[in-house]
Amino acid sequence: MRSSYYCLILVLLLAAWVLCGCFVGASRIAPPPPLSSQQRSSMQTKELDGNFATTFAATISVLQDEGWELIEVDRESGIIQASSLKRQDVIGPAEDWHAERDSGYRDKLSKQAKKSESGLAEWTRWEQLTAHIEPWGKKTARERITITKFGSLAPHTFSFSDKKGRDKISTDGGKEQSLIIENPATYQYLFQQIQRAIFIRQGLTGN
Repeated sequence: MRSSYYCLILVLLLAAWVLCGCFVGASRIAPPPPLSSQQRSSMQTKELDGNFATTFAATISVLQDEGWELIEVDRESGIIQASSLKRQDVIGPAEDWHAERDSGYRDKLSKQAKKSESGLAEWTRWEQLTAHIEPWGKKTARERITITKFGSLAPHTFSFSDKKGRDKISTDGGKEQSLIIENPATYQYLFQQIQRAIFIRQGLTGN
């Protein structure tokens, strides 16, 4: 009798553990809080071994090689602005964090959208980059790069039938989102490529 009692307790504990695990797994993990201004500045800023002119030219070259479209190049102020090509996506910038951690995230949203009356929403996505370069000594330049993700969702009109079979038309309002990229690896890669391009130019010019 006592052994049956203990078995029952064990079964109940195991069931509770499984249910708890299911609820935890099903819950949506919130993205981390944004970086502080000091943390962001540290990640986006780099002192490079090269004078202003060489660093400015190297940055332009790297951005073009990486597929960025130059929008503004102002040598006097040390500003370079560029944009990526626009593309379509099923999610906006605010959902990227979840999609990066779940390879099937986009597929899940697509399946949910197919079952809904409004259908699949299509975002227009692109990135904008701003680089500010300034002299930082005779043979050193200081550069700060900021990359922002943008998303635009146009108003979406769809038709459906109500419970009485009457045709209805509804419109979802448009949305716009912007999010600064806070992935250190993204900036580190660009700075490495720029520094490499500086060294190549220094070797060619002998400076």
